[in-house]
Amino acid sequence: MKLRRKATSVLITASVIVIFLSYFIFNTEDFKPLLDIDGYLLIIIALANIAGVFTNGLFTKFILEPFKKYISISEAFYVSVISSIGNFFAPAGTGFGIRAIYLKKKHGLPYSEFMSTLSGNYILVFLTSSLIGLISLYLLKDQYNGQYLVLALVFGLVFIVSLALSLIRIKLPNVEPAQAKKVNPMINNLYRVLYGWSKIAADRQLVFKLAGLVIANLVVATLMYWAVITSLGLTAKLPALLLFTVLGSFTIFINVTPANLGIKEAVFIFSSTVLGFSVSQILLIAIVDRGVQFVVLISLWLLSVRLKSRQFIQESQNQD
Repeated sequence: MKLRRKATSVLITASVIVIFLSYFIFNTEDFKPLLDIDGYLLIIIALANIAGVFTNGLFTKFILEPFKKYISISEAFYVSVISSIGNFFAPAGTGFGIRAIYLKKKHGLPYSEFMSTLSGNYILVFLTSSLIGLISLYLLKDQYNGQYLVLALVFGLVFIVSLALSLIRIKLPNVEPAQAKKVNPMINNLYRVLYGWSKIAADRQLVFKLAGLVIANLVVATLMYWAVITSLGLTAKLPALLLFTVLGSFTIFINVTPANLGIKEAVFIFSSTVLGFSVSQILLIAIVDRGVQFVVLISLWLLSVRLKSRQFIQESQNQD
């Protein structure tokens, strides 16, 4: 099964690259705005990406606290960096695996507990994002068409299901991984979400912290999309920016290709008429977004390697 998923991921990724290169070759004029990008806005985009990595690090820090395990903000940021790099460059879901393995080896957090808490947090993400998506669509009601209706139905369904799951207060027993493997995958995933949510909901302070992080991530992502769009000489109203942000956050959960390459773009292109952009403009936005993210992650990785090497040298000297 894993081998089949990996082969599918590679095939989709290769197909996306081929399609993009073909489009680029036959539509080079559409990409000329990339030559006139405002450098100052690129800095804002980079800072927004770093802020996003930082807030994801805080998420790791917060979910450890109910298990009586505490890490510094710097370590949480490091974990977020290596996780983000895994998600961007490696096959789908690698980043989550890296984070889970690190937390288990370094802090003894069981893999099943981490995955359950992470899954439970999805309820907050989907609930908040779908609500903002519905509000954005309401403000963009003059763009009503077939795509608009599909988005409204999807956001509405996600909001209703997320709200229903958030109100469930059933005390669930923890299931051992060996037992979970015998259960239907769909039922097992639902159980994991409900169990994780029960752990989160039991700690009101943790709920507020995670909700704050979800909102902070959405604010940072909205700022980033504003900077990306503006850097290309394009304009977008706040509802369209919010819709961009929500759609982008939803595609994170469609783990098919590294960095969801092609998946995010496909969702944006499908929604292009509602967002108010052409296909070529969506591709330009994607290039700037991914290009800056690539540079930021490489830079953070090199910085983290350097800091880890320096820390190792200092620890060795102290032992001597």
